[in-house]
Amino acid sequence: MITGVIKNKVDKIWTDIWAGGITNPLTVIEQLTYLMFIRSLDEKELETEEFEHMTGEKMEKIFPQSAVGQSMRWSKFKNNDPRDIFNVISQRVFPAIKNMKHGRLPD
Repeated sequence: MITGVIKNKVDKIWTDIWAGGITNPLTVIEQLTYLMFIRSLDEKELETEEFEHMTGEKMEKIFPQSAVGQSMRWSKFKNNDPRDIFNVISQRVFPAIKNMKHGRLPD
């Protein structure tokens, strides 16, 4: 059973999602899964960049190197205004995930 600080965080997330109009638990899980997936892709990209910096060796990237491609990274949009985050996710991230091939997002 979840208790304490973690339970409070989960309750706050659920309350925020409910207030935003999403009441179906399956939809909530789906949306959170997408967010966790895009965050994990960005974490992998950060590891790749750190490896490149340490070794000087170039590696294939997950995210396109264009400004639009980089704007899809969790680390780039996570602190933006919620409306901006919604636009980035709905107009760029979700379509890119749907068209992802060979471990890379399209531009």
